[in-house]
Amino acid sequence: MLKLIAVFGMAALAVGGYCQVTPFSICAHLNGGEEYQDHQRELQLLQQAGIRGVRADFTWGYFEPQKGKWQFEVFDRLIPDAKAHGVTLLPILCYNVDWAFPVQDHLDDWCEYVRTVVTRYKGDLKYWEVWNEPNIEFWKPKPNADEYTRLLKATYDTIKQIDPTLQVVYGGTAGVPLDFLRRSFELGGAKACDVLAIHPYRYPTAPEEGGIAEDLVKVRQLLAEFGGKQPIWITEFGWPTHINPAVGDGALFAQMIAYSAKQRFPGTASFRAAILDVPGAPGFGPLTGIVRDGLRRMPGFSVRIIGLADLAALSPADTPVLVMPSTEQYPADYFDQILRFVREGGLLVHIGNTPLYYAARLKDGKWESPIAPEEARASLHVGWKAWWTEKGLPESADHSMLAVPADSGIVLPQRLGSARWLTDAKLAGKDRLIPLVNSYKGDALAGSPVALYLYDSDLKGAFLGICLDTSLTGVTDDTEALYLPRAYMIALRGGMSNIYWYEFRDGGDDPAYNEDRFGVIHHDMTPKPAYLAYQAMAAALGKAKFIGEVAVGKGAHCCLFDTGVTKTAALWHPGGEVKVTLKVSGTGVKATDYLGKPLTVQVRGGKVTLPVSEGVVYLTGLKEVGGAE
Repeated sequence: MLKLIAVFGMAALAVGGYCQVTPFSICAHLNGGEEYQDHQRELQLLQQAGIRGVRADFTWGYFEPQKGKWQFEVFDRLIPDAKAHGVTLLPILCYNVDWAFPVQDHLDDWCEYVRTVVTRYKGDLKYWEVWNEPNIEFWKPKPNADEYTRLLKATYDTIKQIDPTLQVVYGGTAGVPLDFLRRSFELGGAKACDVLAIHPYRYPTAPEEGGIAEDLVKVRQLLAEFGGKQPIWITEFGWPTHINPAVGDGALFAQMIAYSAKQRFPGTASFRAAILDVPGAPGFGPLTGIVRDGLRRMPGFSVRIIGLADLAALSPADTPVLVMPSTEQYPADYFDQILRFVREGGLLVHIGNTPLYYAARLKDGKWESPIAPEEARASLHVGWKAWWTEKGLPESADHSMLAVPADSGIVLPQRLGSARWLTDAKLAGKDRLIPLVNSYKGDALAGSPVALYLYDSDLKGAFLGICLDTSLTGVTDDTEALYLPRAYMIALRGGMSNIYWYEFRDGGDDPAYNEDRFGVIHHDMTPKPAYLAYQAMAAALGKAKFIGEVAVGKGAHCCLFDTGVTKTAALWHPGGEVKVTLKVSGTGVKATDYLGKPLTVQVRGGKVTLPVSEGVVYLTGLKEVGGAE
C-alpha cells in the first residue's frame, strides 16, 4: 500500500543517526583571528542551531611555524570549548610551511607534524581530513594526483600507527574530479582512507538542477571499481550570497553588446545574435544562460544558442552578432571559422578576462586548454596589457567610468573593478578602437577593460572585448535559505553520511566577494534566513536517519526519515506551489515550514493534504507514511 522508494539500497539506511557521525555539520574558521576571539559566541549560535559538527583548519604553519618550535594554545582551548557546546571538530591537516616547501619533498617533516598533532588530540577527535581540495591550487606548485596520494598514504600509515581506530578522511576535492580521483585510486588512494570527501559546489544553480545526484552516483561507482566501500562525505557545499556587479542578471553585457551592434551596424533596428555554447569545454558554462537571458530582454534582439558544428555556416548576413561567453577560452580548432565571420563583417563578442588567452582543444575525448600564443589576438588586431606585461601598471583598478556618452544605454554598476585592459597596439589599416569603459587606480587611468574594435582593414567586422571578472554571482539571502535544506535532502538520498555546509560565518563585509558571503550568519554574527533554515532542519530531523523517498507525484519531492520512535517527512516542490496528499498514521502530527514556523495541518481519513513549494515542509510525529493513490 505504501509507496516507499529505497535509494542506493542499504547505503541509504546507513546514513546519519545513531552514531557519532551527524549530517548536520558546517565549516567554520573558529581557530582564526577574529573568529577565534569570538569563538564562544559562535559556539553558542552553533549549538542553538543544532549543528554538532564543525570542520576547521589544523594548519601546519600554526602548530610548527619554525622547525621544532611548537604551539598548541588555540586548539588546547578551542577543542574543550567546542565539546562543551556539543560540537565535534573535523580537523583538516593542511598546507605548506615555508621551511619545508613543497610538502611532498618533506614527508618526514610532514609526518612529524601529523604525529604530534594527532597524538595530542586523539582522545577528542576521531576523524582527520588530509588536506583541502588537493586537485586545485591549494596543492603547490600545481595540482598533482601522484604527489597528493603519496602524502595521503604516508599520513594514513602515521595515523594508524598512533591508533588504528582513528579514521582518515580523503582531502575533500574541489568539485567531483573523476580523472584526479581515478589516478589517485590507481596509486592506492582508495585504500589509504576510511572516508572519501568531495566538494560538489553548484551555485548559483538550484540543487535539483546541477547534476549533483548524477555525480554522486559516478563517484560511488568509481570508488567501488577500486574495491572501496567507504562512506562518502561532502565536506564543503554551499551557495554564497555575494553579487558580482559585472555579471548580475546579464543586463550589463546585453547593454554593451547592443551599443556595439549599433556602432557596427548604424541604422539597424533589430539584431539576431548567436551565443556559442560548448558543453564540457573549459570556460563555457552557466554564463551562457545569463548572457542569453540578458540579450532576450534587450529590445530588438533575438537570440539562439549554437554549437561548434554551426560555426561553418554562420553568416553575418543573417546573424550579425556572435557571442563567446567563455571566460578566457576559445575553441582553437574552430578559430578560422570565427575569424572568417569577422572578416565578412560580423561582430564578435568575447566575455571574460584576457580574450583568447587559453586555446581549448578536444584531444582523445578530453579538453586541454594551454595558454595560447599571440596569433589569435593578432589576427583580430587585439592588444592588451596587465601589470605583468607592462611595468608601472597597477595589479587592479579600483573604479571605472563610462567612456561613451551617457545616452549609450550602458548603466555601470557603482563598483566595477578590472585587472586587464585592451589597447590599440595591433590595429591595422583604418581600424579604430572605441573604449566603452575606462578604469582608474585613484586618479590615474589604468586602461580600458571594455572596448570595441571597429575594423577597416583585412577585417571588415568588429570585436567587442569585455575584460571583466565574470565569476558567477551568488544567490539572494532568501534563496540560500530555500536551497540549504533541499541540498541536504539531495545529498542524503544520494548516500552521503555527513554534509558540511560552507560556511557558518561570512568571511568579511565585501558584498561582491564570494568568500565574504558563504555564511549562514553575517560577519557581525546576526543570522541570515539560512541560519533559521538550518535550525529548522536540525530541529525537525534531530538524529533521524534517511530511509528513502515517498512518491507523491506532481514533480514534488518527499524524503522520509526514521527518528527511532516516529518518522519525519520532508517535502518540497522546486517549481512553485502544488498540493500533495500523503497517507499517514500517528498521533500528534505537526508541520513546520523551512524557517521553523508552525503550519496548520489536519489528518482526515488517514490522509493529509498540504501545499508544498520551494521551501521544505517538515511533517513530524508520523507512525506510517506513504504516497496516496
